[in-house]
Amino acid sequence: MGSYMETLKKVLEGGYDDADEATKTAAVRDLIQVCSIASGAVAIQPIPFLDTALISPIQIGLVQGIGRIHGQKLDKKSVVEILSTFGASLVAQNVILAAAKFVPFFGWVVGPAMAYALTYAVGEVSDFYFRSGRGVAAEDLRSMFQKVYKEKRAEKEAANKDNATLKDKLNQLNDAFKSGLLTEEEFNRKKEELLKSF
Repeated sequence: MGSYMETLKKVLEGGYDDADEATKTAAVRDLIQVCSIASGAVAIQPIPFLDTALISPIQIGLVQGIGRIHGQKLDKKSVVEILSTFGASLVAQNVILAAAKFVPFFGWVVGPAMAYALTYAVGEVSDFYFRSGRGVAAEDLRSMFQKVYKEKRAEKEAANKDNATLKDKLNQLNDAFKSGLLTEEEFNRKKEELLKSF
């Protein structure tokens, strides 16, 4: 996680103006990965519709970060417009995630995979959009978004298909945190490690 934090810090400080393409590509990969994992971690919480408030800032920051790596500075309004262009409406995404929460156990297993895949697709399509000089047709962006989302979601769900104990492990972590056996930092680190393995 240390390299991701370094990447985020460097992106926020605008340290890619003179970087070569390989460095920019590596930075985008790290940024997409850390934001996707963070979205998956957020989706574990059981309250429907809270995801909107927690995942949207991650995705907005992801698009802003990728834009900065490619030399573009964007305000939040511009990012929301970009997300809407390729079909990643924040509201639509989160309605789907919230609906999953109403199905016992299903939401616990599928929710993090969906959140991870949605954020990963946002990152991939944003990178393509900026690399292409922001001149890509909206229908092409939507098609790419759907393709990447479906592939990543299937990949994550397949990896977790046989892991019926994910909910139990998350509940144990949560109980340990609530009883004071884990600090918030330890809890977040262990939750992240668990999600990386699913």
